[in-house]
Amino acid sequence: MSRFEDKVVIITGSSAGIGQAAALAFAKEGASVTIHGRSTDGIKRTVELLTSHGIPEKRIQTVQGAIEDETTCHLIIEKTVDKFGKIDVLVNNAGLACKPNTAITSLENFDYLFKVNVRSCILLTELAVPYLEKTKGNIINVSSATAIKTTPYIAFYGMSKAALDHFCRNYAVMLAPKGIRVNNLNPGPLDTEFHEKRGASKEEVGKMKEWAKQAIPLRRFGNAEEMAPYLLFLAHDATYTTGTIMLADGGSCVHSPVPQKSD
Repeated sequence: MSRFEDKVVIITGSSAGIGQAAALAFAKEGASVTIHGRSTDGIKRTVELLTSHGIPEKRIQTVQGAIEDETTCHLIIEKTVDKFGKIDVLVNNAGLACKPNTAITSLENFDYLFKVNVRSCILLTELAVPYLEKTKGNIINVSSATAIKTTPYIAFYGMSKAALDHFCRNYAVMLAPKGIRVNNLNPGPLDTEFHEKRGASKEEVGKMKEWAKQAIPLRRFGNAEEMAPYLLFLAHDATYTTGTIMLADGGSCVHSPVPQKSD
C-alpha cells in the first residue's frame, strides 16, 4: 500500500516549483491532492503533469486565486472538503520574495510579504484545524534558509520566513493536544523560477549560480524535485516530530567564507 493511499493533501502554490513537484510526489504515493496557484495556465500545467503520470482527475481538485485573498483561503478548504470529505495534510507552500514593481525596502513591500507569507498560512491553518483534528493530520510550512541566514537584498522576505518559523514552533505546542503535528521545511537556494519572479534577470540568476559554487558547500543550487521527499517524510514518517525547522540548503547556513589575506 502506498504511503498516502486514501489521504487528502492540500498544497498551496503548486502551479510551479516546489509545490508542483510536491503535488506530483504526494499523488504518486496515492494521495488525492488540491493544487492551488495564481495562474490558471500554471494550474493547468500541474494537472497535465499529474494526469500524464497516471493520476486520475477524480483525485485532483484545483483552486485559482491570490493566497493573500481570504476568499481564496476559504475556497481551498471548502473545495477540498466538498470533493474529498476530509483533510490529512496541509502544505503551506505559496510565497513570494518581493511585491512586483515595488522597492524592496518599502513598507508596502513589507506589509504585502507578511500578508502573503505569514498571514495566509495562519488563516489556512485555523481553517484546516477542525478537519486535521479529526484525521490526526499535520501541517508543513515551506519556509526558507533566509529565515536563518541574512540576505539583505530580500531582507523582508527573510523576516517573514523567520516569523513563519516561530509560528511553526508555537502552533506545534498549541495543536499537539489535538494530535496535529506542525513542521517547517527551509530550502536553500533552488534552481526554480523563484528569482525571476522577484524580478531578477537571467544574467543575475547566472551570477547567483556562479556564486553558489563558492558560497554553498555542495557547490550548486538545489532543485524543486529534491525538496519533495522532505515533505513526504515530514507528512508521513516523522510521527514523533513536531515544531521542527528542517533545513535543506546544501550547507549554506553553516558555511563561513574564508577571509582573504591582506597584502
